[in-house]
Amino acid sequence: MPAFAYQVRNKEGKRIKGVIEAVSEKTAADHLLREGYLITTIRPARFSVLSNDFTLGLSHISSDDLTMLYFQLGNMVEAGVTLLSGLEAVENQIDNQNLKKIVQNLIIRIQGGASFSEAMSHHAKTFPLLYRSMVRVGETSGHLAETLRHVGELNEARAELEHQVRSALAYPMVLIVASIAVVIFMMVWIVPTFTTIFNKAGIPLPLPTRLIFGLSMLVRRNPLLLAGILIGGNLGFLSLMRLPPVKYHWDRFWLSFAAVGLLLKRIEVARWSRSVALMLSSGVPILQTLEIAQNLTQNLVFQKALANAHLAVQGGGKLADTLQKSQVFPNDVVQMVSTGENSGTLDKMLYKVANFYDQLIARTLKKVTAMIEPISILFMGSIVAFIMLSVLLPIFDMIKIFSVH
Repeated sequence: MPAFAYQVRNKEGKRIKGVIEAVSEKTAADHLLREGYLITTIRPARFSVLSNDFTLGLSHISSDDLTMLYFQLGNMVEAGVTLLSGLEAVENQIDNQNLKKIVQNLIIRIQGGASFSEAMSHHAKTFPLLYRSMVRVGETSGHLAETLRHVGELNEARAELEHQVRSALAYPMVLIVASIAVVIFMMVWIVPTFTTIFNKAGIPLPLPTRLIFGLSMLVRRNPLLLAGILIGGNLGFLSLMRLPPVKYHWDRFWLSFAAVGLLLKRIEVARWSRSVALMLSSGVPILQTLEIAQNLTQNLVFQKALANAHLAVQGGGKLADTLQKSQVFPNDVVQMVSTGENSGTLDKMLYKVANFYDQLIARTLKKVTAMIEPISILFMGSIVAFIMLSVLLPIFDMIKIFSVH
């Protein structure tokens, strides 16, 4: 449908800009006039602000931007400001241009009669199903302000967890990348230079030197071939990961590692617990909550366990019993869930689980990074040492020859 950019003034004389979709410019103008706006200009737009999850090539929408949106809107609605007026006020304060366009879209759709959750559904990548479901319940129950704060808390907690993981793994990744750069530099420039000197001097090359030299020549003479192999291998791996059976066994493989698997389990448990707790406290029914929660994880092992839990509860079973049978959720989590089910305080118990596991994740991250650093140093150091040895062995042979002469 064609889109039209407009500038109008409201009843207070405030200038408003936006984009509206309509079959014609006249239809768009009629709609704006019915809304009580005085049209200043209206013309065909170069892009549609109403397109779903559009990308304008502008600034990225960060978690902080969205968290601030939820909290600001929640506070305004609680203070008695209408949702539409709150969105208009927030839109004027937003610096991020992508988010600004999305909020403009929300305003236009709500003006057209859509509910807030329906307007959010047109931007599924920006507003996940979890958030939309919570907002929908908040709208129908009359507790939208509280629900928006819950959504803001959840978004903030998820962003904080991701930040913890990235920060903890930053140093090991920098170390590995720097080591790889050193190895490539030695293979491409250092090894060939010394090998040329040894050949001119007539020094027989030992096996390690011949191996490193052969690999060095392969890298120098066939860079495009090697790049193609690396890119093709990466694409092939990603294609395999799209196959559910392969992805399932890959996820189970990583969960079987002692420290890394423990970290992955705790991250999944913390995310699931907090999400389910917030949905339940916001009034989302338990079956709908479990159905949404099973799609929050990309780990197919957890996804299968949560899908079985949803089916079991749907059939009248206990959530704790199914989680225990899955052998994925730790016993302390199962016990807390069981206590919550029996006492009718499942949301409160899951809050406690989420907060406790957030602390465990921070400690586990320290252990994992403390383990990764020496292993990466030892591994990359061994490679560098082998390359240096391949260069030094012929030098020792040269020294022997010169000492004899």
